[in-house]
Amino acid sequence: MKDELQRLTDNISRLYEEINQKTESLGQIGTITRLYEELQNHVEEVSTEDVELLQEQIKSTLEHLLNISKSLTVVKALKMMLNGHDEAREMAKTIQKNLDVKRGSNEK
Repeated sequence: MKDELQRLTDNISRLYEEINQKTESLGQIGTITRLYEELQNHVEEVSTEDVELLQEQIKSTLEHLLNISKSLTVVKALKMMLNGHDEAREMAKTIQKNLDVKRGSNEK
């Protein structure tokens, strides 16, 4: 009798837990359904023309960014060339100084 009462109590507890889980699940389904309906209402507010306009604006912006990127590539190349000339000029000065120093020591 005690074992039977224990099994019955366990079954009632298990069933109560299942009922709680299903109730929570139903609450989540209601929330999901409400969010879906809200999303659907917002999507309906956006016109096809609005989407097309945004697509064109994004395309235009991307083209401008691409042009800027190309211009920056040219600027970078020019800067590297100018830096290369500056470095060559500095190297020539250094070589000239070394030659001047050697000439001065040879003359003595």
